[in-house]
Amino acid sequence: MMKIAIWGAGGFGKYIIKQLLPNDLVEIQCIIDNNAGSSQKVCGVDVVSPNIFLQKYGKDTDCVLVAFMEGLSISKQLEDMGIEKYGFISKRVFHYKMTLESDILQDCNILWNNDKELYMPRMETLETNVVDFCNMNCKGCSHFSNIFDKGDFVPYEVFERDIKQLSDKVFIQQFNLLGGEVFYSENLADYIKCLRKYMPKTAIELVTNGMLIPRQKEELLKVIQQERVTVSITEYPPVTKVKDKIMDKLDEYHIYYEFRPVVETFGKNIDLSGKNEPHVAQSKCRESTCQFLRAGKIYKCPFSALGNIFFKYYNIPLSFDEGADIYASDMNWKEYADNVRAAPIEQCRYCGTEERFSWEMSNNPQKEEWIIDYIKNN
Repeated sequence: MMKIAIWGAGGFGKYIIKQLLPNDLVEIQCIIDNNAGSSQKVCGVDVVSPNIFLQKYGKDTDCVLVAFMEGLSISKQLEDMGIEKYGFISKRVFHYKMTLESDILQDCNILWNNDKELYMPRMETLETNVVDFCNMNCKGCSHFSNIFDKGDFVPYEVFERDIKQLSDKVFIQQFNLLGGEVFYSENLADYIKCLRKYMPKTAIELVTNGMLIPRQKEELLKVIQQERVTVSITEYPPVTKVKDKIMDKLDEYHIYYEFRPVVETFGKNIDLSGKNEPHVAQSKCRESTCQFLRAGKIYKCPFSALGNIFFKYYNIPLSFDEGADIYASDMNWKEYADNVRAAPIEQCRYCGTEERFSWEMSNNPQKEEWIIDYIKNN
């Protein structure tokens, strides 16, 4: 039996404690918390400070499991305490109320201190399209899905080559596969297996409108379940009508999922004047955390990655030359990973104050569905 301590006495820690107490393979020695008070207990387990842990339990504890949202922030503290084995539980375990593997050492949602990923440059999220077209065709789609041709897929060979390259350079904490509509992909299971092969400690999430889920084949659904992939469903008005069928299918295969709030409005913010102040635009941007992989480059956002497709489609005399080349020999991965979210780019000049409008589908889109007027908004 493995003797463990849980670091974190908050909601996340309590969730893990309640889950592990019945586990015959582990014994919880105590709970560690930097703000521990005297005689404090959670679920009958002592809550102690790091110093008391070392004095009272340290020698008899096989490992420490960290269970709070920013757990990686105490990496240095754990190292300085001389703890030989410790692991960080992915925050998605708490978010999706996931069950850890009985043998915690085999759980892909725990990053251990002997895993190489812990010592690599780290990005919180990265996303990419596996297919560019969609069945929803939202007016003002930020991925421009309704101007792509049906059948526009991202080649698997390109995807695999990029994932293999990234796996040697940076630890992606969560990788989102999307579109377009991700379930239009004919090889979605292969993309998932590729990610799990090269990025075993990365959380994988499918971002979808869910409409195609009820008709998916067992083979794919089993892969999603077995590879611990989560499904995030954007609930547009048409999705609500089939929500029960979507839930029934996912529940049947024990797949972890969430429904985001119903989408009632969309927004547009493309300003062709290029007169916006980048830092101001960055501070207002709803996609500043949506770093995007496309054909060997990482882009700050979907607009910087796909904007040229929009410009070409509507014969707009603009072109972006952005993105970090993941194959460049002089790429400073730590510097890039540390700054990509916070630092604006030149293309931010083309993002103005967002205008909201009622959500609707647009199968014959006009460029005005994305464009705002700089003069009107200033």
